[in-house]
Amino acid sequence: MLRVLAVAFIVLLAAVSVGTSASAGGGSLDRAAYLRLAQRGLVQARAEWWNPRLRWYDDRLSIPGKPAYLWTAFPLFETVNAVAIAAPTARNRAAVAAFAAQAEGYWNPAVGGYAYLRGTNRRSVRTYFDDNGWWAIAFVDAFRATGNRRYLADAAKAFRFIVREGWDARSGGTWWDTAHGHKTSEPLAAAAYAGAVLYAETRNRYYLRTVQRLLAWADERSWNRTRGLYGRSDTDGTVMDYVEGMMIGAHLQLCDTLRQASHCRKAQALAAAAARAFPAAASWSPTADAIYLRFLLDLYRHDGNRRWYDLAAANARRALANARDARGLYLRGWDGKRVAGGFLRMHAGTSSLFAWLATVDPPPQRRAGSK
Repeated sequence: MLRVLAVAFIVLLAAVSVGTSASAGGGSLDRAAYLRLAQRGLVQARAEWWNPRLRWYDDRLSIPGKPAYLWTAFPLFETVNAVAIAAPTARNRAAVAAFAAQAEGYWNPAVGGYAYLRGTNRRSVRTYFDDNGWWAIAFVDAFRATGNRRYLADAAKAFRFIVREGWDARSGGTWWDTAHGHKTSEPLAAAAYAGAVLYAETRNRYYLRTVQRLLAWADERSWNRTRGLYGRSDTDGTVMDYVEGMMIGAHLQLCDTLRQASHCRKAQALAAAAARAFPAAASWSPTADAIYLRFLLDLYRHDGNRRWYDLAAANARRALANARDARGLYLRGWDGKRVAGGFLRMHAGTSSLFAWLATVDPPPQRRAGSK
């Protein structure tokens, strides 16, 4: 009961703070307000999903004791990272270090990749290459937040697992898992982004050559010309917003590192095509949509085009209006649709969007009557 009251009090304080900031800003939230929302989300996650027996988070409220899958933990890891990037205090950097230490526990030495559950050490366990992509991204972000190069090494382990074990040596493309049942673009896109960051930080040309190979295959074999976006595979042209987001991030990183404007133009073209292909009111899932919007914010940071910021901020406003349940947890879709089970990834995905918005300055307010 005391824990519930404490969380309720924190939620109330955050709501008052956010409301004051929004009023002062003419209805739009500033970085400080988004930061408070993200921090509140972390406090709530700890209060509701932390399992002292596991010394880790539960996957969902409906099944206490079921440990969090890697995909579930990913948006929480990203929230912790982005909070520390937005407010690089010693306390926030320590929170990244603590989370990253636990995240390293997903490594399965028997397979040589990150497993979907912590503490796995069996060769026979099916391992997912997209999971390794999420951890590659999260660890490079942990490096950005702390400057600790240990996390680059953690990301490199995931990257190498994808491009060595997940690559189809016969016809190219990345498998979804070690069963090699079907190919999908999430691991490829995540590896392209993480590899571009690894090259920027290490100048090891292995990463650059591999990223260029990944992108060349995607441009030739999985490009959906009708949509102007990357498809799921060489046999499936389905486009997914979070895949396009990661590809935007990869091209943007290469543009910055190589000083090649063609990569910046590619990132901007992908963003424009994605804005046409996907509804402005993002509707895939909070976790996936937050990945897409995070990379639009990276592009906004680069080119200053408020269109990308406004898309992210508009969805954050939708989440604030619709996603909270009676306890203040973000367990609904951004359209307000109920999702049973009390999944941590729902709450954490929304919290991560707030955290990434806290890392960038909003564009100037438009004057009344301006277009």
